[in-house]
Amino acid sequence: MPPAAPVSPAITARIIHTALLVGVLLFFAVAWYVGSRSSLPVSALPDRRILYLGLFFVSAVLFGAAVYRGGRLTPFGGGVSQDHWWQANLGRAIVIWALVEAPTLLGTVAYLLTHDFRTLIATLTGLFLFMNYRPGRLAEA
Repeated sequence: MPPAAPVSPAITARIIHTALLVGVLLFFAVAWYVGSRSSLPVSALPDRRILYLGLFFVSAVLFGAAVYRGGRLTPFGGGVSQDHWWQANLGRAIVIWALVEAPTLLGTVAYLLTHDFRTLIATLTGLFLFMNYRPGRLAEA
C-alpha cells in the first residue's frame, strides 16, 4: 500500500479554523444547557462592573492584537501557490484565531455566570472576527 499524500496546508487551515469555530459553538451550547439547570445566585458573583470592565479590556486587547497581526500577513500572490502561502503563514493564522477565540469563550463564560446579554457582545464580536478571518479571506488579504 503506497503512503498517502500529505494533506494540503490550505485544507489543514480550513480544518483547524472549522474546529475552533465549532468548538466555540459547542462550548456555548453545552455550557448553556448545564447553566440552565443550575445557576449561581447573584450574590455569589463578584461586582458586575469589574466583570464587565475586565471583559471589555481583555476583549479589546486580544481582538486588537488579532486585527494587528491579521494586517501584517503577507498578501497572497506573486507567483506563490496557495499551499506554499499557507505553509508559510499557517502558524500566524493559528495565533490570530487563538487571539479571537479567547475573548469569545470569556464572553460566553461571563454570560453563563451573569445571564446578562451584554456580555455576549464579546462572543458575537469574536464570531464575527472568526468569519472575517476565515482561511479563504486570510489568503486574499
